[in-house]
Amino acid sequence: MRNICLINKKVAINRWAKRFALQDRIYKENSLKYPLLKARLLGYFAGDGSVCIHKDKKGGVHHTVRFYPDDKSMLNSFLFAFIRIYEKKPYVDLRKNHYCSTVASKPIALDLLQYGSLKTLEWSFPVFCDSKEKKKEWLRAFFDCEAHVNKKSIVIQSVNEKGIEQIRQCLEEFNIVSRTYKYERKQKNWNNNYLLFINRKEDKQRFLKEIGFTHHKKLEKLSAGVT
Repeated sequence: MRNICLINKKVAINRWAKRFALQDRIYKENSLKYPLLKARLLGYFAGDGSVCIHKDKKGGVHHTVRFYPDDKSMLNSFLFAFIRIYEKKPYVDLRKNHYCSTVASKPIALDLLQYGSLKTLEWSFPVFCDSKEKKKEWLRAFFDCEAHVNKKSIVIQSVNEKGIEQIRQCLEEFNIVSRTYKYERKQKNWNNNYLLFINRKEDKQRFLKEIGFTHHKKLEKLSAGVT
């Protein structure tokens, strides 16, 4: 009986390995086929996404991928890209003031993590975004998630100093001037905040033209403020 159980276990492991390899190949092929959509996904996950890997009480390992958009247009943009790349439709739950898009998938989780950490202090501009068009997709997605638009500025705030500086440098490639500032928190054990501002009208106009928003409300605010 024990030998039979071991054989069945090996068969199951081999079957899963073949399935994982197939899915991994498909994701890589789709990423090459739709590079701008992959860049968009990476921007969304850097902004408002998460990949959670945890063990249950029985020792089983679970991989959960989530995204938390607060705008319907932004959600639709995300879903379009996700389905093209991963050929799987997430479950979407409407919560009090945002949506929660969820997929339980080890291959998808590991595929996303190979492009870099998504942790608050560790995310960075992905090497995958090696062209201006990819950078534009990543920036639009990230600003959809993280930007605050008011009458004077487009503002991004993060505890990730390196990530904020990378965004500033990337904006320069589109001739968009931005300024970064450090805000020291009152509590010593709190992380410092780093803020990026796009203030000048000509830079906000250039941002609207070159990058823009998918987020409907932010797009409306920016359009109204620069016209």
